Amino acid sequence: MDVDIAPFDLDARLWDTATLAQDAMAAAHQPGWALAGQYLGEVTELPGLLTLAAHRQGRLTGVLIGFPTASRDWWPNQVRPALAAAENLHWLEDAFELAELHVHPEAQGRGLGSALLNEAVRHIEQHRIVLSTGAIGNRPTRGFYRKHGFRTLTAPFRWMETPLRVFVLGRELTDR
Repeated sequence: MDVDIAPFDLDARLWDTATLAQDAMAAAHQPGWALAGQYLGEVTELPGLLTLAAHRQGRLTGVLIGFPTASRDWWPNQVRPALAAAENLHWLEDAFELAELHVHPEAQGRGLGSALLNEAVRHIEQHRIVLSTGAIGNRPTRGFYRKHGFRTLTAPFRWMETPLRVFVLGRELTDR
């Protein structure tokens, strides 16, 4: 795989990042794809922000964005009731929110998502990684996360005031 993975300036690449996220989610028939990445301008200065970009032949082919859950209350507040109902509220403690992980549709299935996630794990200081996803019926996405040690932490629940249903996944990082 001839790909360069490195941190990037999210503020400078907002449009490219949001477009890649939308393209990847639309190709996977993910609900909510049109909203992907719209909040990114709000997180560019968060403490602990981790941004990784994958480039192949100078073209952006993948992105990973995340931050400690303690850096921003918005997402934890959205998932807290579902985690509490599943007796998994402790997963928000000392956790890293994997907010975005996307690979361009033409580059999927070649290990790029795994490479981005593995590189992120090397940088994450927290003991857990958590994420929410609407990939309830998306076997490839669910299989990807299962292969990387994530487990389902909640039953599907309604995302805010939308018809979108999501669930929360988590992975323990035991070597911390």
